[in-house]
Amino acid sequence: MESATTFEDTKERFKRIEAELNQAQANFDQVELQYIAAKNARDLAAERHRRSKEEFMERQLCRPGRWNDNYRKLLKWKEEHDGDTMVTCTKDSPEDVKKLNTWVLRNRCYYRYYNNGDKRHIKEYQIYGLTKIGFVWDVSEHLWNQNMELLLKYYTEFGDFQVPKEEHGKLWRFIAKVRTAYRRKQDGQVQQELNEDRIAQLNKLNFEWVGKHPSGRNKTKPTSDSVRYEPMVKVLAEFKEEHGHLKVHSLANDWKRKKAKPSKAEYRALPKFVSFLRNQHDLWREGKPSSLDDEKVRDLTELGLEWKKPASEPRTTNRINPKRRKVVEKTIHALPGNDVKFEMHVPKLLF
Repeated sequence: MESATTFEDTKERFKRIEAELNQAQANFDQVELQYIAAKNARDLAAERHRRSKEEFMERQLCRPGRWNDNYRKLLKWKEEHDGDTMVTCTKDSPEDVKKLNTWVLRNRCYYRYYNNGDKRHIKEYQIYGLTKIGFVWDVSEHLWNQNMELLLKYYTEFGDFQVPKEEHGKLWRFIAKVRTAYRRKQDGQVQQELNEDRIAQLNKLNFEWVGKHPSGRNKTKPTSDSVRYEPMVKVLAEFKEEHGHLKVHSLANDWKRKKAKPSKAEYRALPKFVSFLRNQHDLWREGKPSSLDDEKVRDLTELGLEWKKPASEPRTTNRINPKRRKVVEKTIHALPGNDVKFEMHVPKLLF
């Protein structure tokens, strides 16, 4: 009798739970349909917003203005030079090409500021317009990709990496530079051409990191002492002890013009070494692969090496437009009873 009662109880409980499950399934199906509808509505709204935003940016690009005038010049340059947006020039290039090249470099610099939080120098629609036409924001990455395409094409055709210098000079120089950078990296020396991603990219091609001499021997070339970290830091410390500062570039100009001579021959390599350290410090600060670590940065800072300002830090300048300087000077002298000589600190206060 007791077993029959237990059976009926479990049967009723099972039916009740099954009913709750069916109700939960129905509720789930309804909520799922609501979720799908809401997601589709969200995607549709996002697409409409994207289109309206693009239309707004296109209208901004069509407005008159100095930046838009240079943008149209870049479009014309791209059409006439097989899609190129780098606008490279030499000292013999026409003046308008030099101006366009300067504009391109300036926008590339402003884009770095923008990515680091300083959005005063370049607007979003300007970034949109330049990106749309294939503008090269990262020159180093662009050149790397170009050379990798040449390397892959050569390897596919010939099956090796013994590139003749006479026929493929550009690719030969790229391979030589990569092998030198890898050798320095293996020796613990500073280099900035290779990171782990690029090494993995070359390893997928079974790249030969050591070139072969025509006689069959492995080609080895000693690396320059100017790129060794520890010896160069000691030379830098000796320079600081002798001169009391680390402004090596200011003295390097006198050395080049033969107005002065360094007391030690090793000092001539310091400007290049200091520039490299500052570039590596930028990479370290952005969390990218760098030859510097926390300890090296701390030691160099304590030594007195000044780093470059972050791209996000606002730039200030004391330079004054000569025309505005003359206007301010005339205004000051025109004031009654003012015979004070015009000095540089006066326009700073006015502007």
